[in-house]
Amino acid sequence: MKTFSGLLVLLALSCGVTHVRAAIRKVVIYPLGDSITFGWSGVAPNHELPGGYRGPLLTDLAKKGIRCVYVGSSSANPSPALAAAHQVQHDGWPGWRIGQISAHVEQWLAIGGPGGNKPAYPDFILLHIGTNDIIQHYDPKYPHFGEPETVFMRAMENRMTRLVLKLVHLRPHARIIIAQIIPIGGVAPDGVSHDQEALAFNHFIASKLVPECRAKGYHISSANQHAAFQDSMGLPSFRHLPDQVHPDVHGYKVMAKVWMKRILAILSRHKP
Repeated sequence: MKTFSGLLVLLALSCGVTHVRAAIRKVVIYPLGDSITFGWSGVAPNHELPGGYRGPLLTDLAKKGIRCVYVGSSSANPSPALAAAHQVQHDGWPGWRIGQISAHVEQWLAIGGPGGNKPAYPDFILLHIGTNDIIQHYDPKYPHFGEPETVFMRAMENRMTRLVLKLVHLRPHARIIIAQIIPIGGVAPDGVSHDQEALAFNHFIASKLVPECRAKGYHISSANQHAAFQDSMGLPSFRHLPDQVHPDVHGYKVMAKVWMKRILAILSRHKP
C-alpha cells in the first residue's frame, strides 16, 4: 500500500516528560494548469506575479508542519522564496487549453520529478484548467463562433473528462484536486457571459465529473476556487482579479488557502 511521501515525528524530552514538538509530513505536489498556475497578473509590470499561488501555498503548508515538494517540467516564473527553497517546478502554461495540457502531461510527468529529468510521482495534483477554453471559445470540432452554446459546453466537458481520466491512468495513486475555476469577466461571441460558462463548467465538475470518478474508486475531489472570489451576495467579485481573469497578490493567497484546506482535509484522514 502506497503512503504519502513521508511522516517524521520529532520528540523533545523535558523534565522526563515526552512532548511532541512537530509532525512534519512531506507531500509532493504537482501544480497543473494555465497562466493562473504559472502566476500571471494584469497588474504586475510584466504581467507576471512570480510563483502565483505556489509561494503562499508552500508557506501556508509549512506553518501546518507540512513540507511541500513541487514537481513539474517547468521552472519558469519562481518567486524569490520558491527559488530559495528550491521549489520552482510546476506545469502552468499561459494561454493553454484543456486539450493542450492533456496532450503534453504524460511527457511532463516523465521528466518533472524533483530536480528534473526523472519521473514525477505526486501525492497531489492541483488542476485549475478551462479558463482559456472559455475565453477563446475554443472547440476543435466546431471552430466557428456560431456553434450552439450546448455543443461548446458539452465538448469542453468531454475534454476535461478525458484529461482527468488520463491523469488517473498515469498516476493512479495521486490525489487529484480539481478546481472549480475562478470567475472570468467578459462575454462570449454568442452573448453568454464568460462567468456563466465558468459556473456551468464548475457545476459539471462538482455534480458529475467528481462524483462519477469517486464512484469508480478514483482519488478525485474538488476545491471551489470560484466561491472564494464571490461577494456576500454570492456574485462573482473581481476585486482581486484586476484584469477579470488573473488574481493579484491577495487573490493568489486566497487560492493558496483554498488548496490548503482541501489538502489538509485529505491528509487528516491518513489514507494513502
